[in-house]
Amino acid sequence: MKFLFTTLMLIIGMSLQGCSIFSLQQNSSELTNQLNQIESWQVRGKLSVISQQESATGYLTWIQEEDNYDLFLSGPFGQGASHLIGNDQYASLSIGGKKPVLAESAEQLMYQQLGWQFPVLDIRYWVKGQASPHSEADFKKDDMGLMESLKQHGWQVNFSRYQRQGDTWLPGRIKISGHQLKFTFVIKEWTFSG
Repeated sequence: MKFLFTTLMLIIGMSLQGCSIFSLQQNSSELTNQLNQIESWQVRGKLSVISQQESATGYLTWIQEEDNYDLFLSGPFGQGASHLIGNDQYASLSIGGKKPVLAESAEQLMYQQLGWQFPVLDIRYWVKGQASPHSEADFKKDDMGLMESLKQHGWQVNFSRYQRQGDTWLPGRIKISGHQLKFTFVIKEWTFSG
């Protein structure tokens, strides 16, 4: 009788574990689909940048409307504002109220104006806790299917402080390091449109 009870408990335990694993896989797949559907959004938060020469902190408002982006970065009390707009065909960057500089891509602009080789078009995926589909990536997810870290384009990206936004979870803190640069983006507010 004791053997039968132990066997029955073992079978039930294995069944529950199997259900739990299926549920996690289902959640991970569902999360990926939810993130893919978020194409128009706005985030506000604090961005810090550290390079070999200097460090700076500012407030970032980022509006993404499918392929079009609009990033506005201001320093404390509105000092040193920068504005980057564009899509996958052009980009415009204005720094400190000066006349905008144009280029075919945001990556080209960032390199010309700041000396940074940064995959601007791919960070729209990173900010949601996803790898960019445009290139290979090594990544690690937690048991819920949430991205913990990824390596892409020679950048190390770490995600933390996930917040529930509607039906999905999105990172509240993103740390990006590589190419002698470090970025930390602490997201205070997500807004969805469309």
